[in-house]
Amino acid sequence: MIGSLAGSRFETASNLLGAMIVLPGMERRRRRDGPAPATNAARHIGMRQRMRSPAGRLNLRRVIGWIDRSLFKAPNCYRRVLLEIALDSGAAREPVVMGFRAGGGAGTGHIWLESDPPFVDYDVTVAI
Repeated sequence: MIGSLAGSRFETASNLLGAMIVLPGMERRRRRDGPAPATNAARHIGMRQRMRSPAGRLNLRRVIGWIDRSLFKAPNCYRRVLLEIALDSGAAREPVVMGFRAGGGAGTGHIWLESDPPFVDYDVTVAI
């Protein structure tokens, strides 16, 4: 599973370790704080991280996706964004965009980094 992720084994292992270290704090922030305070907390950590190349960033996103799918009952875009921000200084500098569809309810919202837009349009978007 994790061996099939793109990138060197060292890079993948380093990303996995880093994500596991920041995961508890980011998950606590995601559940307890609003989007702006949680994002700011992730940025505070992420600004001290290195900026990855595009390939390194893709590897990081894949590792985060694997963690999100493997450790949690339901994958969560907000969790993924917070982890990426906390682990990459480039992501920490990017706007976070929240999109919502009219009607509300489960599956009608999404959160992403500006550099990784979704494949669908939303009725309302807000950036942090």
